[in-house]
Amino acid sequence: MNYPKYRTSKNIEVKLAPQVAVMGCDYKHLVRAFGNPNLAADYGDEFDGVEKCAWHLQFETGQVAIISDVRPFGIHDMDYRTVKEWRVNTHDIRVYDWIKEIIRDMNPNP
Repeated sequence: MNYPKYRTSKNIEVKLAPQVAVMGCDYKHLVRAFGNPNLAADYGDEFDGVEKCAWHLQFETGQVAIISDVRPFGIHDMDYRTVKEWRVNTHDIRVYDWIKEIIRDMNPNP
């Protein structure tokens, strides 16, 4: 484990964080790593864009990130549980590496 401890909460603010990557990953692998999404259209949450679910992460070192679904252009009614690409927004590129490592650690036999 080469990443700091982290927590997830919809109350974590991630202001104007740039997109640093789009990663390929199954929804179930994200749930194994981070639990159920913090925000989801199913829960009645509203989004500015076409996203339908997101995880907000904060690491004990202070860095924050959002993982949100990426939809094929023009497809808005797709169930987020079937999405295979996820946007990572953060101000620190190291966070993306930590996120990938957490997913690998929590999904040893995908």
